[in-house]
Amino acid sequence: MIRSIKELTLENLCLDNLSNELSHLTEIELLSLISDYKSDKTVKEILQLYSINTIPSKFKKLLPLIYADFCSHCGGKVVFELQSKTYSYGLLEEQTAQCVQCSHKPNGYSCQCDACVRAENEKRILAEAQKKRVLLSKREAITKEYNPDRYKKIEESELGATEKIFLSVIVRNCLSEDGKYIAPIKNSLLPLTPSNELTTKLIRHLTSRSILIPSIDSEVDTFVFDEDQIPNSYYTYEVKYRLNIDHDDKYSFLIERLLHPEIEICESIEELLKIWQDLALYEVLSYFTYQMNDVGYSPVIGEITTATFNKLLEVFSVGQIYNIIFRAVANSTRAYQSGDYTKKHAMNMVVASCRNQGEKAVAEEWDLKPYNRIKQLPESELSRLIFTGILKKSNQGFYSAPTLSNLESMLEVE
Repeated sequence: MIRSIKELTLENLCLDNLSNELSHLTEIELLSLISDYKSDKTVKEILQLYSINTIPSKFKKLLPLIYADFCSHCGGKVVFELQSKTYSYGLLEEQTAQCVQCSHKPNGYSCQCDACVRAENEKRILAEAQKKRVLLSKREAITKEYNPDRYKKIEESELGATEKIFLSVIVRNCLSEDGKYIAPIKNSLLPLTPSNELTTKLIRHLTSRSILIPSIDSEVDTFVFDEDQIPNSYYTYEVKYRLNIDHDDKYSFLIERLLHPEIEICESIEELLKIWQDLALYEVLSYFTYQMNDVGYSPVIGEITTATFNKLLEVFSVGQIYNIIFRAVANSTRAYQSGDYTKKHAMNMVVASCRNQGEKAVAEEWDLKPYNRIKQLPESELSRLIFTGILKKSNQGFYSAPTLSNLESMLEVE
């Protein structure tokens, strides 16, 4: 490989396509021309010295190519363009290298010569084969680790009200059309619960009891593998699930019962109350988060926030707490815009304001008007199932405080 002008000889000149403008020069003169080009002489001086009929800006393109290396594929000669005069370092422009025999570009980003295309195809085929082997190995590991036979079937009769309700929420929204599996939760078009946190709790309640188990037909990348390529966990919202329930009749009858669960309401009133309380809390937290984000705040849901809203729910409905939150956020925004408070201070005022409003409303016996749901936070499947499907009291869960007395009132329990 030639690196300097001193190494350049007549044998290095490629004269196959010499331009007409240089055709009057001998090989010795061409060698001298190149040497002068890489010297301190100006292009204008060189054109005059060698009687070359062209303008300076087009001169470099007229210079002959240089044989400076041999092709690693076929052994043919590799030609280079000369480095521009503007660059003081280097003789050749290495990115222009090309074999005159097989067209291989050794320094090109994506060479399209036959040898490189063939090598790239072989590389791609090997990579695809390796990918298939890895996928097959992972698939076998998934089948072994999460084989349905490893799970003890749960008797349908063992399902309590909570399990039936949670299963119904999932089956109604995520059961595949053929009924063979539960589609990934992330694909649900409707919200299962008011928040991802509550949805996650719902799913884990069922998976921890092996009522739902991950399907071995899930996509491989929905599982997490350790360094030994053994799946040790999976993505809750991306994996498919299977129902792991033992039943006495046809599978289609089981699905029908899960879609429309029969709940012994009076016997399950404590379970229903707990679900309602959790549902109400997350409806409130979702609205709180939405309103805070809407004014540019970045809320953090911690123990104080959760405890505050749980306390308010002992007295007020979700709709009434919507009212409290809306006013608290509005007051906080005004305080910040007035310049009396920093944004962080104003943001931290919101939860305290909700607590103070609630206490004052109780002490002064306010007639606190409930707000309605907003389109950005529609009713969840869990709420619809409990209050419309089971209790036959549409929307009552939103406009009543989640207390035992209110639940009994809905049931007209003496």
